[in-house]
Amino acid sequence: MHLVFELIASMNEEESDKTTIKTENRNRNEENRRQIIDFIADNGISDSKTISKAIGLKPSRTRDYLKQLVDEGILEVEGEYKNRKYRVKKKFPTFAEN
Repeated sequence: MHLVFELIASMNEEESDKTTIKTENRNRNEENRRQIIDFIADNGISDSKTISKAIGLKPSRTRDYLKQLVDEGILEVEGEYKNRKYRVKKKFPTFAEN
């Protein structure tokens, strides 16, 4: 019977760990998105490669965030394919303003 309680306890710990990881990932995603917005707001129109280097993200992950931000109407895109440049579409508060 004791083993059953240990098994249930370990399952609850695993679920708790999963929730913590999801929360940490969500927070990291929001932080990355905010850094991208702030970088573009501070530096003007920028391409994904420049943003990627400045923020310290992989280029593919940076492009994923940029696509999300464009789809949400936060950023605007100019140009196509390798010539894409991004700028902030609306006024959003930066960390300095918070």
